[in-house]
Amino acid sequence: MMNSNWLQADIRWVAVLASLLLSISTVFFQDIPNADAYTYVRTAEIFLNEGIAAAYQHYSWATYSILIAVVSWLGIDLFSAGLLVNALFYAILVFAFISIMQEINDTRPLLILSAICILVYPQLNEYRGMIVRDIGFWGLSMFAFWQYLLYAKTQLNKHAFIFSCTLLLAASFRAEALVYLIVMPFALLLDTRYKGQLRRTLFFRLIGILLSMAVLLLIFLLLMGLDIARLLVEFVSIYEPFIGSRFFLLEEERVLLGTLLFNEYAATFSREYIEIYLVAGMLSILLANLVNAMGGPYLIVLATGFFKKQLRLERHIAVPVIICLTVNFLILFSFLFITRYLSSRYAMLLCLLLTLLVPLIIFHIYNTTKVSHLKNMQVLIGIFLTYCAIDSFYSFGESKTYVSDSIEWIAQNTDVSSKLVTNNHAIAYFSGKVENYDQVQRNFTTEEILSTNVGDTIAAEMTPLTKQILDLESVAGKLEYLAAFPDEENRRIALFRRVE
Repeated sequence: MMNSNWLQADIRWVAVLASLLLSISTVFFQDIPNADAYTYVRTAEIFLNEGIAAAYQHYSWATYSILIAVVSWLGIDLFSAGLLVNALFYAILVFAFISIMQEINDTRPLLILSAICILVYPQLNEYRGMIVRDIGFWGLSMFAFWQYLLYAKTQLNKHAFIFSCTLLLAASFRAEALVYLIVMPFALLLDTRYKGQLRRTLFFRLIGILLSMAVLLLIFLLLMGLDIARLLVEFVSIYEPFIGSRFFLLEEERVLLGTLLFNEYAATFSREYIEIYLVAGMLSILLANLVNAMGGPYLIVLATGFFKKQLRLERHIAVPVIICLTVNFLILFSFLFITRYLSSRYAMLLCLLLTLLVPLIIFHIYNTTKVSHLKNMQVLIGIFLTYCAIDSFYSFGESKTYVSDSIEWIAQNTDVSSKLVTNNHAIAYFSGKVENYDQVQRNFTTEEILSTNVGDTIAAEMTPLTKQILDLESVAGKLEYLAAFPDEENRRIALFRRVE
């Protein structure tokens, strides 16, 4: 009887339980935290000591940090609290992913395959042990997408309400959620299951609920004492320098780029096309990031589905998916064009929507396999998913024990009251010698090193630019070498003392 009940259990809750176990395991096997984690932890400390207004004043995206601080009231450290917050959002993401698949095709074997695919998705699991606000954005956005599908199917206001609230909450993690909040309702106007009048009714009803929730949220935030106008100005000010200087190249930049890309003679005739060359280059960077974010195994499955013409969804599912994919692509390109920078994790929501096709393609391939080849296909699928699981949960990256070793060396060989200057967040935090550890910059400057006092310790992570600074005669002559980690030949962290 127990075995029968287990087989009939909602696979979503089984997958959520598995996801929670995987996430909680990261708490017990913590590595050196990622660089972004220190910003969130510092903001959480400010919330605990000074309140919500001070937290948002320190960091505009403080919602994630506040959740971390609240979880830390359980009596755990802030880094462990961050991983538990992530566990919650991963669970929401997994539940939403399988629920969306249930709306596409509720065949139980397919749902089980979907659960396995999302749980062993290598690129997604890469962030499971990191503390980044993007995880909350992914989980809430996928949950909102599911609620949109339910609203379009059932026409119930509760799903419109949950959709609006979820994406408004997601907007406190990443601003892109507001774009989806504005754009996704238009998919209702293209839902051919209903006549034109009903589509418009559903559309305007959703817009009305959305605006009502937005106004109520704004009033609530104002009552909380948050300066919304200042937060918006601060957000825009982050990108304003990029926007003001990056849309058009100066003539000197045009000449320099033309000479670098072509020879001096060819640059004379090609200079006017430099912007086109840049746009093409950025599209290549974007596509490379998308490939990296999707990951090789799932990309192979998608390519197989494309060539076998199996990338098909029913219109009422395909339209919102295509809208979200298009919006995400345009956001990514705009961000890259403005800032000249792009991280693969910014493309993860797009990849999660594409990942919905992976179990569908595998399931279709299996069902169309000849009976005589079924066992071979089962073995092949098993090997594929096993590889994904190994890639997800076994790290092939370089060990960062050299950071821990350097922190231990500093604790044992420097005076408690001595000053420490570093360009490594972990050393700044765990040494206890740097108050504003979240503001540590990746590269040293000459002025920063020369402004230290005699006897100060300098812990330098040997980035290429930092190496150049330390090799300068004006800098090297004022430093005494102390130690290097992991060893003398492979200096990742080098320790110095200011001597004059």
